[in-house]
Amino acid sequence: MILDARRALPGSWFETEICVIGSGPAGAAVAAELADRGRQVVVLEGGGAGLCRIAADTYRGVRGRGEHDPVDAVRQKRLGGTSLVWGGRCAPLDALDLAERDWLPGTAWPITHDELWSWYPAAQRHLDAGACEYSAAASGFPAESADADGAVLDRDGLWRWSPPTSFAPRVERLARAGRIRLFLHASVTGLERDPLSGAATEAVVAPRPGLELRVRARQFVLAAGGLESTRILLSSDGYGGTGLGAGIGDEYGQVGRNYMTHPVGEVGRIAPTAAGRAMGLGYLPTSDGVYARRMLALTPKAQEQHGLGNLKAALWFPDPKDPVHGDALLSAFALTYWGATRLGTGFKAKGMHAGYARTSGIGRHVRNVAAGPGRVARFAAGWARPRLTGERRVPSFMPLDSDRCRLRFDAEQRPDPANRVTLDRERDALGQHRLRVDHRVSGADRAAIASSLRLIGEELQRCGLARVDLDDVDRVLDMDMSDGTHQMGLLRMSASPRTGVVDRECRVHGTPNVHVVSSAVFPSAGAVGPTLTLVALACRTAELVAPAS
Repeated sequence: MILDARRALPGSWFETEICVIGSGPAGAAVAAELADRGRQVVVLEGGGAGLCRIAADTYRGVRGRGEHDPVDAVRQKRLGGTSLVWGGRCAPLDALDLAERDWLPGTAWPITHDELWSWYPAAQRHLDAGACEYSAAASGFPAESADADGAVLDRDGLWRWSPPTSFAPRVERLARAGRIRLFLHASVTGLERDPLSGAATEAVVAPRPGLELRVRARQFVLAAGGLESTRILLSSDGYGGTGLGAGIGDEYGQVGRNYMTHPVGEVGRIAPTAAGRAMGLGYLPTSDGVYARRMLALTPKAQEQHGLGNLKAALWFPDPKDPVHGDALLSAFALTYWGATRLGTGFKAKGMHAGYARTSGIGRHVRNVAAGPGRVARFAAGWARPRLTGERRVPSFMPLDSDRCRLRFDAEQRPDPANRVTLDRERDALGQHRLRVDHRVSGADRAAIASSLRLIGEELQRCGLARVDLDDVDRVLDMDMSDGTHQMGLLRMSASPRTGVVDRECRVHGTPNVHVVSSAVFPSAGAVGPTLTLVALACRTAELVAPAS
């Protein structure tokens, strides 16, 4: 059953066993798992099947201290959530990411890596990412050269790619089959609690200005994304307050703190040797037919020895914005993004790709394209074919046939209580307080990134895999690192409410019938995208809320 909440009568209330808030990867996965267990489920989605003006306005935020992408540019409020614009990249967290690290205090998880790993196969199925196998050697990649001693550089890790998966049709199918009730345009303004037990009793929903309805449930699963889940808890004082006081789980002021993203960027000039190219450093299909790429990372031993956080690197193409490269394909890419960002169209046009609006030498780019139309046409044909046939496709634009490649990194950011989101006094179209974001990447994190890249570059050269020039690596000390697509740490998992918001079972401290399924519960960020892990946590949460009989 699918219902448009805007058509409900004022004061309406609905009742269910379990209320899931959000229909993105986490919400869709937990709803499907609960439906499979025969549970009565209502899913509340704040947006509609497409983009909606009011829903978009509720995702606008207020920029505070530091730099961060506009928060409406890095998330989607509609059926399927941000999965509709997700790139599909999957990888599990490393064992070291969950462990106690003396050199990175405050990053240990209250669950073990083995416990988390047991849920990754289920997450793989939800994401259609093939086998839960993240070794390049075991996935059919070319064998490594024999000169690697493995003491510093780990090059056996993989990213795997989902097709990518949009969860919108999956949630819609569940609803049309009568397995869940799906409410669209059902923005949750907060959760109400019983003043004696502390248990949540109902979700307060505002479908449009002036209309309020309520959904009562025995269990609530908050799966609305890192930032929105945080806003809902901050707005949930449960006693008819202003929404600017202590919210659910915020007895010790922990909700919204320790906000972590993944600093990303590209540096250097890398020229792969024949041995490097033979390793398969670009996209390759695994033995089970899923596109994947090798990761380049420091070993746990090297991270400990040098006191560094985690970082994953890969070869990247030359900077398309600089027409000096003379490459028709790169210029076509630059012109495409230049046009999209100037028009403000496409996901993150105002976010991490905004730099393309400053592309210079447009005339020279046009001449580059005119000089190599065959290269552009061949790429376009290969790009279009799988999108028309429905077969798995190469995940992204990635020409690595140059001696001017760069080293692309995704890095771990340390938790810092000063990096946080709070409720601002400015209100949105539904009368909700907007989120204010205070976030920056510290000098210590930037220095660690530079050190990690130097060590990786040295090993690539020592092993004869590439000629490496990292003279520009110090750019990371002041590089724009405002990307906010990965939202972690805001509702961190901890043994005590003094240091976090949810317990080891992802239940909000002090509110035992509210579980949070989001990357916001991560105590540490690791250096891989959070989607696979948050879906694994969704599957685990479904079992905790409704154990399979």
